[in-house]
Amino acid sequence: MSVAEQWDVASADVAAAVQGVDSADVADLLTGLADHRRAEAFIAWSRYRSIARLHDLLVGSTHDHAESTSPASAADLRTIDEYAQCAARIAMTDGVSQTAGESMLTEALALRDRLPEVGACLRDGEIYPAQARAIISRTDLVDDTEHAAPVDAAIAAAIRRPGTWSPKRLRDMVDRIIFRHDPDSVRRRRRLAHDARGMWVEPTRDGMAEIGADMPAENARIAAASVTTMAESVCPHDPRSRRARASDAMFCLLAGNRFTCECGRPDCAAVVPQQQDLDDPTDDWARRSRVVVHVVCDESTLHGTTDHPGFVDGHGVISADHVRDIAERNDVTIRPLNPEGGPAPLSLPSNDYRPSTALDTYLRIRDAYCTIPGCDRPAWTADLDHVTEYDHTDPTAGGRTCPQGMNAKCRWHHLLKTFGSWLDDQVQGVDGQTRSRVITPEGIVIPGAAETNTALFSGLRYIRFRDPPPTVRHLSSPTEANPTRRRTRTADKHARRRYERARNRAERTDGPLPPF
Repeated sequence: MSVAEQWDVASADVAAAVQGVDSADVADLLTGLADHRRAEAFIAWSRYRSIARLHDLLVGSTHDHAESTSPASAADLRTIDEYAQCAARIAMTDGVSQTAGESMLTEALALRDRLPEVGACLRDGEIYPAQARAIISRTDLVDDTEHAAPVDAAIAAAIRRPGTWSPKRLRDMVDRIIFRHDPDSVRRRRRLAHDARGMWVEPTRDGMAEIGADMPAENARIAAASVTTMAESVCPHDPRSRRARASDAMFCLLAGNRFTCECGRPDCAAVVPQQQDLDDPTDDWARRSRVVVHVVCDESTLHGTTDHPGFVDGHGVISADHVRDIAERNDVTIRPLNPEGGPAPLSLPSNDYRPSTALDTYLRIRDAYCTIPGCDRPAWTADLDHVTEYDHTDPTAGGRTCPQGMNAKCRWHHLLKTFGSWLDDQVQGVDGQTRSRVITPEGIVIPGAAETNTALFSGLRYIRFRDPPPTVRHLSSPTEANPTRRRTRTADKHARRRYERARNRAERTDGPLPPF
């Protein structure tokens, strides 16, 4: 069935999936939420289809006949043209503004004409309406170009992979595909955006105002880190919230004023850096608060032999030209992931629990963000967690310090797993993609990210690590006077979690359970 035919086929199964809310079972309610999301997607697709048909009836007929003498056709070059009149009908029917009506009309036509395969994904509940709008917005660069169809096909294929799409991962996937299909347009658009940079002040309510600026991503990251450094230098008794301190610190940095702790205590021990301290490379504060922005790229992109996109920590995908522009800055340090070329160490020589510098960097590049579904906190500010809990008394028993055994989790989700009844699991597929999933306390399996940065940097699949030397297990003495447990309570908890993961894997593969 062609995409055009699929557009005209309603998915009754999705519409019928909506269930009531009378169940007292948590697992049933969670499953029902997923059904509701698919139903919302189907309804949104149906609305877009109706809106596109309205365009055909009210606008398309006169576009097909240039000699039409209808009053609406005569207004084509005016503000009140047929398109605006069609959008006005939609806006008034929905009780929204004219701008909102025109946006819905634009989105409907984009899904039908530019992104029909993405539209089919919306119909089938693979994405929800907000994600569809994000894809439409980020693909307008290829509208009316020969790249539109292959970009649509590539995005739809990525969407239909198993897994979830957080907002930033979805954005990065779309950008990655566009950057590789149409680098010339990306280059032109970045140049226009760079030339249009500026700053603004917008009055808000209650005597407040907002200030903002457009600037290159790396500059924004550096500016934000400088503000954070100053805002966090106060003592624990400062009464302001973190956001309020950041606002005050930003003003002081911009205006050249002195930033102080507001605890009011005579014994305040805060040492607050000032602008001149941060600018002085010999100052201790400047050394301790040095801002590091991680930019990742292929070596071939750096040398200009290819135009593969790069990645800025906390920002997302950037063009190859942008990567090379950053590399030319005089404050940049370029470090290969594995300068020696051979297998890299997995852990620190003194502690098998701690990943080596190479593995630490590899994991943060690969994961890009927190690996818990829906979380977009950057991997470089996250904790590196052993998926299967590390057994400190017997490292060979589980929880290896290796790429398959670790991933990035923001501090909150790390604590949620550590002190809750949540489980996560991680495997590497035959395609080289690392896939994770989370198991709720009720046993509901939630798939992790549909793709990692391995899709952006294929060379990550060829990074190799060497196993550490075998660890000697220290057994308790049989002559001890007091009886001892076979293993600690923590070890029992870890063993139970390993068993749960194994059971989930067995249910997926219909294989036997390992003897934990």
